[in-house]
Amino acid sequence: MKNRIKQWVFLLAVLSIGFIFSTPTYAEEGETATSQAAEEASGFTYQVIFPENQISENGYYDLRMTPGQQQTVEILLKNHGKEELTVDVTLSGARTNPNGVVEYGPTKLEADESMKYEFTDIVKGPESVTLAPGAEEAVRLDITMPEASFDGIILGGIQLQRQSDETEAEENQGMMIVNEYAYVVGMVLSENDTEIAPEMSFIKAYASQPNYRNSIVIDLGNVTATPLKGVTVEAQIMGETSDTVLYDAKKLNMNMAPNTVLNFPVSMGSDAMKAGKYRAHVVATMGDKKWEWTEPFEITKEQADKFNREAVGLVQEQGLDWQLIAMIVGGVVAVVVVIFLIIHFTGKSKKKKGKKNRKKKK
Repeated sequence: MKNRIKQWVFLLAVLSIGFIFSTPTYAEEGETATSQAAEEASGFTYQVIFPENQISENGYYDLRMTPGQQQTVEILLKNHGKEELTVDVTLSGARTNPNGVVEYGPTKLEADESMKYEFTDIVKGPESVTLAPGAEEAVRLDITMPEASFDGIILGGIQLQRQSDETEAEENQGMMIVNEYAYVVGMVLSENDTEIAPEMSFIKAYASQPNYRNSIVIDLGNVTATPLKGVTVEAQIMGETSDTVLYDAKKLNMNMAPNTVLNFPVSMGSDAMKAGKYRAHVVATMGDKKWEWTEPFEITKEQADKFNREAVGLVQEQGLDWQLIAMIVGGVVAVVVVIFLIIHFTGKSKKKKGKKNRKKKK
């Protein structure tokens, strides 16, 4: 009996320790699709109709314009299927994502305050185009240039995407997985070939949590109406008065769209975020150009608490949760004590019965 109880106590202790040190795993999501698969999924193809003022042979619009000029350009769509389909048309100004890649599709990324002319204010188009089976239809895009002349470019994109079948999704109670593909056609509008000297600005540094990972994000702005190519950014995070580097990050060969913001992340790794005052030292280079800033910022207790609560896997990564360990160990000790008491009093009871039986025999 005693051996069996000891075995159960040992097993319980092993299970408790296993629970303490166990860590969850997370699957990486993503998929790749061939262009053929994209065409089959979209059900339509497109052809960019270039006007006479197209100044390059690229697959996107590269138009030489004049102040106040109005022009309409077309993208020809063709439905290759046997059913009617609708193509959604979305216009977006070019933006710079945190990886230093220029995006031309719909996004919540910010423009820099230096942007004078937003692409979506200059170019207008329909929200959607419906195509009969086997039919062709043109997406007409109306361009109205600013009255004042400017140097540099206005950059954006036109996204073409087949409208999803909401009825079918509802019939499947939202359980259907839909692969959505979109084509994006870029558009560059310029009035001259005047070269613009590249210029960047430091906007701010702040606590954030991209992809649910604690980070310091540094916003840098391209304050010119020209793209920046081959940009390297190196950032170091230090305490308010200390030169000890707490966190750092470096990324090479990034690009920035005209008059846009790069949200450059500096990961805090597995560390919990701590409230306090800090400094961000940032060096950005492009060719022989160099920009350097050292700027203060603060993380409030409210921010740190919020991000630490929401961080993915932070408890497991930052170390042992001593409160949880104390609770589990306390529970194990309590169980052991109870079992010990049971064995102890059971043994005493058996001894007493044994003595009584011996007395009766005498």
